[in-house]
Amino acid sequence: MLRSVFVIVGAAALVVGTAGWSPRLEEGPRAGRLVVVKTVDVSATEYKFAPGTVTVQPGDTVRFEQTAASPHNVEFKEVPAGTKLGEAMSGPYLLAPGQTYDLVIDSRFASGTYSYVCTPHEAFGMKATLTISAGK
Repeated sequence: MLRSVFVIVGAAALVVGTAGWSPRLEEGPRAGRLVVVKTVDVSATEYKFAPGTVTVQPGDTVRFEQTAASPHNVEFKEVPAGTKLGEAMSGPYLLAPGQTYDLVIDSRFASGTYSYVCTPHEAFGMKATLTISAGK
């Protein structure tokens, strides 16, 4: 009987303590998508990014994934006015299949079209385009 009283009192306290409670939703950055761009060795003299054209929005992440034996990187050649990439202007070399380089599209990136290359394979046509739209 005493145990029942404690259970009832405890349940009543829980109901009273949570009356009027509702979860608080906070506005935050848009949950971004993950967009994968692969580095591809087509032949000994042909290299590419796949896909070669990508459109993203602020908050998205572009993941460059090494699928080849040749070393690859990402170096931006043309960027829109207002872009402040700093060290992200040229990414690290990916040396082994499976390695990745994630680039979060944040406030460093102005909306517009970016052209980028793989530095050692630019002469072999390893170029691509990244477009950042203003989003919603």
